Amino acid sequence: MNEELTPDERAAMRARLVDGARNIAPAGAHRNAWIAGSIAAVLVVAIAGGVVATSTLSAPQIANTPSPTATVAPVVPTPSPTPTPTASPSPTTVVPAIAFGGDCGAVLDDDAVSAIVGVPMALSNGVSSQDAGVLGGVRCQWRATGDGHQAVGVSVFPWEVVPADIGSQAGVVPDCALDGYSCQYIQRFGDAAVTVWGSTTAQLTALADAVGERAALSPGAGRPLPAAAWTVPECDVIRDTIDLARGRSDIVDHRGDYYPYGFDWDLLVEHGAAAYCAVDNLSAPEGKTTVVDVMFGPGSSPDLDAISRYGGIRTDVAGADAAWYLPDFTSTASLLVVQSGPNTLSVGTQSMTEEEMAQVGAAVIAALG
Repeated sequence: MNEELTPDERAAMRARLVDGARNIAPAGAHRNAWIAGSIAAVLVVAIAGGVVATSTLSAPQIANTPSPTATVAPVVPTPSPTPTPTASPSPTTVVPAIAFGGDCGAVLDDDAVSAIVGVPMALSNGVSSQDAGVLGGVRCQWRATGDGHQAVGVSVFPWEVVPADIGSQAGVVPDCALDGYSCQYIQRFGDAAVTVWGSTTAQLTALADAVGERAALSPGAGRPLPAAAWTVPECDVIRDTIDLARGRSDIVDHRGDYYPYGFDWDLLVEHGAAAYCAVDNLSAPEGKTTVVDVMFGPGSSPDLDAISRYGGIRTDVAGADAAWYLPDFTSTASLLVVQSGPNTLSVGTQSMTEEEMAQVGAAVIAALG
C-alpha cells in the first residue's frame, strides 16, 4: 500500500481502495461558498532627478582711442546647489500571501518532527486534488523513514477563513486514546489557525507549540477563489454525468457511507475549495472493487512534484489542459489526475481501465466547464 497518501485521499479510499486508511466519517451535504488565499505584493521604486546650472561671461568695453590693455577679471562659475539627501525608507515586513510561503520545510524541519515523534521522520506529502494555498494555507505531513508506520501532519491557515463551528473547537485537546491514528487538534495563534494530527495527545500539543509562535508571524491571507473555479453540484449530478458518458447504465450510487472529514477538509468544503463524490461501477471486472472515487479541487493546481514522485505518466483527457495517470497508485487502485483551468480533479478506482477513467474525467470537466 502507498503509505504516503494525504489524509483526504486516504480517507476517500478507506475500506474500499486501501488497507488501513484514515480520516473517514459518514457522508454529509456538500457546501459551497467563496474565499481563498493569496495577495499580490507591489514594489514601488522612487527615481531622483538632478539640477543643471549655467553661467555667462562678460566681454571688455571697446574704445576709439588707444588705451591700456584691459584686464578681465576671472569669472567664477556659480556652484550648483547640493542635493538634499533623501532618507532611505525603513524596511517593511511583508506577510506572505500563503502561510510560511507554502514551504513545509519552513513549517517544521525533519529533525524537529523526529524529536517530537521519537523516530526518524521525513516530509512526505502525497498527491492531493486540493491545494491549501487557495485559502492562504499550507498542509504538510511527515512519515517514519524506517519500518514504523508513524505519521503526523501540520496545517496552517489564516484565521479569517476558519468557519465559526471549527473555530469554536480551538484549544480543545482531544483524548487520542479513543482514536489515536486520526486524532486532530486545532489551536489559534494570533491570526493563524494551526491544525495538527497524529497518534498521541503529546504529539499534537508538541507539534502545535513548535509551530504556533512562528505561524502567528506568517498566517497567510484570504481572497476569493478564481472566477473560473468550479462550483461542484451534488453527487447525483456527477453520477448521471458519468453514466451518460459511458452509455451503459452501469453507474449507480455508491453503497457505502464513507466521506472525508477533519478540520482541514471541512474548512476547504465550507469555502467551495473541495468536494467529493463516490459512485459504483456495476461493470467492474470480477473480483475488483466497484467504487469510483472522484475528488474535486476548485481553484487548485496539481502538485507536479508529488505526481512525478509517484510515477505519474502524462496522458490525454478530452477537454483537459493536462492529465497524468498513476498506475498502481495504491495496492488496489490507480489514479488519474486532471487539470482544467484553475481546477483539479482526480479519479481513483480499480474497476476501470486508463481509457475508461479518462472518459470519466472528460465527462466531468465538460459538465463543470
